[in-house]
Amino acid sequence: MLSLRAALRAAPRATRTFSTTPARLEKAPLELALRDGLKAAMKARDKGAVSALKAIIADVTYNVKSSDKPNEDASHEVVVTTIRKGIDKRRQAAEAYAPGTPGDHADNYATLNAEITLLGSFLPVAPTPEVVQAIIDEIVASLPEDQRKSKSVTGVVIKGLWERLGDARALVDKKDAAKRVSDALKA
Repeated sequence: MLSLRAALRAAPRATRTFSTTPARLEKAPLELALRDGLKAAMKARDKGAVSALKAIIADVTYNVKSSDKPNEDASHEVVVTTIRKGIDKRRQAAEAYAPGTPGDHADNYATLNAEITLLGSFLPVAPTPEVVQAIIDEIVASLPEDQRKSKSVTGVVIKGLWERLGDARALVDKKDAAKRVSDALKA
């Protein structure tokens, strides 16, 4: 018994530390930018920016928690998609309050446009449609002629497009890209 006590005294003590650094490094950079923007807006006491950023951060959290893997952090694509949807919702609401419409409310219209501008400032620059089309044309040109006629090649071209775009793929309209691929394969 004495030797066990001596061994326990000689062993290094386990210390428990609390640190947010590893958790912060795992989050998507865009989500961190949103959270940092929220902190800055709170310090500046900008109520409109605070409410808009809190709503978007809550939407990001909801989208992550309702996904297949609720315990993982938000990916860059999830954050970008959530911001885009938030901007679209605010645009639709702003149309209802636009000047000249029945029941126009200039203050609501201005607030929504300010939120759209704020959220748009967090979105990275999207590749232009010309760049996307050039990548698609390059991928299609690299395919053998007989393979271009197959319907299954559409997925191959889209997969190649996503690989070349990397993180910027979240910024590309998926329906537009699919239409461009099908048009390029028909030509």
